[in-house]
Amino acid sequence: MKSYLIEDYVADIRKIVAKNESETAITSRIKPLSKRFAAEKAWFNNVYREVDAQQGFGLHLLHEEENHDLAIFVIAWAPGRGLKAHNHKTWAVVAGIEGQEHETSYCRIDDKSRPGFADLEVTHEETLFPGKVVCCMPEDIHSVWNNGKQVAVSLHTYGRHLNFTGRSIFDLEEKTELPCVVKVQS
Repeated sequence: MKSYLIEDYVADIRKIVAKNESETAITSRIKPLSKRFAAEKAWFNNVYREVDAQQGFGLHLLHEEENHDLAIFVIAWAPGRGLKAHNHKTWAVVAGIEGQEHETSYCRIDDKSRPGFADLEVTHEETLFPGKVVCCMPEDIHSVWNNGKQVAVSLHTYGRHLNFTGRSIFDLEEKTELPCVVKVQS
């Protein structure tokens, strides 16, 4: 069987998105492609396991359209580190490659009337292992935490580059909502 490379993955996603389907339809069609691409080892490089010590994770850009739509990353999560509750403001498909990452999903229980304030409650928790694929919608809120003993690596496909969506990060204790911008390794 021919290797499934980044060029193939991007071309297939462009075809899916061009059909102007719902975000749910787009992510459900990308999900098996993401699983296939994540399992393909021809494209994988050891640099994708590198973590930014300050952030606790490393964001490695594989592809981004010129207008910032369709961004594909490999994210490496340091053991015992992660990202607080956040949204994406775009659809996402995430496939586990190595290690494990624990995801906690939240729903917002405040009425969004106070700028900078957010009250969240936990709705679901699961651990993502290699071969598992999950999807997120733009307003979904979740946190990611590497609850394993080794670096966790996952493939993240987004409808738009994360730093160009206006997304938020949430502090559960302080009940705050702030802009979320992350450092990209490469």
